[in-house]
Amino acid sequence: MQTRFILVVSSLILLPVAIAGTFARLSAASQTPRSPYVERLSSPIRGLSTREVDDLLNGRGAGFARMAELNDYPGPRHVLDLKEQLNLSAKQTQQVQAAFEKMNVEAKRLGREIVAQEQRLSIAFANKTIAPAKLQTQIEALATLYGKLRQTHLQAHLEITPLLSSKQIATYNVLRGYTDGKTPIRHHGN
Repeated sequence: MQTRFILVVSSLILLPVAIAGTFARLSAASQTPRSPYVERLSSPIRGLSTREVDDLLNGRGAGFARMAELNDYPGPRHVLDLKEQLNLSAKQTQQVQAAFEKMNVEAKRLGREIVAQEQRLSIAFANKTIAPAKLQTQIEALATLYGKLRQTHLQAHLEITPLLSSKQIATYNVLRGYTDGKTPIRHHGN
């Protein structure tokens, strides 16, 4: 009986110590910095996320025209999505659709080129065959392609903005959450 009592008391004393040790180990493990790039290990191109590859191949903006979007130059895809709320006329819808299609074709073409270039760069790193001169050439080619892609998206915003009334643009900004409709959008530098 006394032995059983000693075991129970010992267990009760040692239990908090064991729990504290477990928490300490778990806490230390959770503080180990985990790379934000881990998800990209399963991507078809190690330097890009699966979403980035998908956006490039499908001509999506992926933030390339954010500057226009946030400065009263609506995006063609979003305008088409909101055509009823914006009360687009048939002519406006047709013109915005044409601008979107033109942009989308070029964005997909550039996206395919970018993905192919990124894949070559990824393979060169994976195979340990990358050299400084080759790296510079590949990065410059990618920079040119990304620049053209951004221009393609920004150009579409520029093309459709004159097709919309100021009221439609104001409504667009409310629908997209950029303004509440009461407070004017702040323009920097004006």
